[in-house]
Amino acid sequence: MDTRVAEYRLFEGDVPYVSTAEFHADRERAPHLEQGFHRPRLEAAAAFVRETAATHGGATVSDLGCGDGGLLSLLKEDPVVLAAWGYDFCPANAAGWEERGVKAYAGDVFGRDWEQTVFGDIVVMTETLEHLADPHGVLRNVIAQKSVSYLVCSSPWNETPNGHSPEHAWAWDFEGYAAMIQGAGWEIVRHEQAGLFQVVLAKK
Repeated sequence: MDTRVAEYRLFEGDVPYVSTAEFHADRERAPHLEQGFHRPRLEAAAAFVRETAATHGGATVSDLGCGDGGLLSLLKEDPVVLAAWGYDFCPANAAGWEERGVKAYAGDVFGRDWEQTVFGDIVVMTETLEHLADPHGVLRNVIAQKSVSYLVCSSPWNETPNGHSPEHAWAWDFEGYAAMIQGAGWEIVRHEQAGLFQVVLAKK
């Protein structure tokens, strides 16, 4: 594993187009749970949530940027997850919420709908931070929420300006991702690789 502390800003200006509702308005549903290279990071994130919830005798979970509800579906039958819900602003993903039998809401939780967002004890942001205009600020804003005690997040670990998904606004190596999370005030409990992705469990 490359041990450099690397963070790459992959856009110019203040707001990357890939972070906007306009960009996501016509995107297709992404069934990540059924995709072989995505499923390991979803299973790792679900395991972090379950272990943390069990340690505390149960916990609520909010998934910010929940996609079509794949992670929520992994948690819905778990008795230590007292309640779980998600938010996403890609219209195509809503079909997955009903299909998977999960609770999720359409909303721009990192923009105009932030103040209306309900946060659980554990906040999940898998494959989300790399799409945002200000992931550092979002991590600080989440830690400021009184109800939140833990964070579970994931992003690719091997992207660079010379090789990255075109819809990503940021990229980090392993150490760079940790530096961003710790710099926002979180304490990292677990940081593991799941295929092409890195998955973190952090606490206040």
